[in-house]
Amino acid sequence: MAKKASTKTSSSDAEVNEQKNRKKQAKREAKMMLEIEETKVSIEKAEKKLAKAQARLEARNTHLRALEADLSEFRTSHEETEVSAPDAGFDHQTGQSEDEEATILTNAGLDHQAR
Repeated sequence: MAKKASTKTSSSDAEVNEQKNRKKQAKREAKMMLEIEETKVSIEKAEKKLAKAQARLEARNTHLRALEADLSEFRTSHEETEVSAPDAGFDHQTGQSEDEEATILTNAGLDHQAR
């Protein structure tokens, strides 16, 4: 009879240990599932943050391109103004300054009087 009692005890101990192991495994699985869900939420938040950052980057790049285009247009119009302004001044000038012209005329007058 003692043998039968010990067999029953060892089999019930094995069942208890198996139950404990299943509980431990279930707890580990629950922890892992919770961690997986938290990680998924974290990833979604990061993706939203990334999308916002990409939208800001795109907007800033667009603004930069617009500013660069404005600068290029400004420079082009400024260069045209500089080129056209001196052209208007050459209509009445012969390439000599007024002082040089006066000196030449004076010298020519003196030469003419000396003859």
